[in-house]
Amino acid sequence: MKKLVLALMLWSSAAMADGFKIGLGGHCPVGYVMAGKQVFGDPKFASEYQGTTYYNSSAEAKAMFDKDPEKYVEAVKYKGFCATGLAMGKQLESDPGIFSKVDGKIYFFSSKEAKAMFDKDSKKYIGMADKEWNKLGKK
Repeated sequence: MKKLVLALMLWSSAAMADGFKIGLGGHCPVGYVMAGKQVFGDPKFASEYQGTTYYNSSAEAKAMFDKDPEKYVEAVKYKGFCATGLAMGKQLESDPGIFSKVDGKIYFFSSKEAKAMFDKDSKKYIGMADKEWNKLGKK
């Protein structure tokens, strides 16, 4: 439970850490996309992309991100909002440890229940969430 509370605090508070906008709550984008797992980033391996700072987990991860940042940023859908919540018309913050990888894209969730719903019919939820995201004028 302590890990969950800490992760949620990091996820929500990291958005403005050090006066900069921190992407993915300080977690390594390369870890999610390439390894399919949650990996904490390190500020000493920070990369900037489109006004957002991303913390990578190592010099190698930073080099991969810097070579093609769009690959990693675009792979995270809905800027990390809960995919199931979005499909239901709600913008819910996600837990960075609860996610699914579908067709190379990363979808985050606010709870294990939200993930379970999504996983039962991911195509349906992706379609619904995409429609809601487009209504919001998001990319």
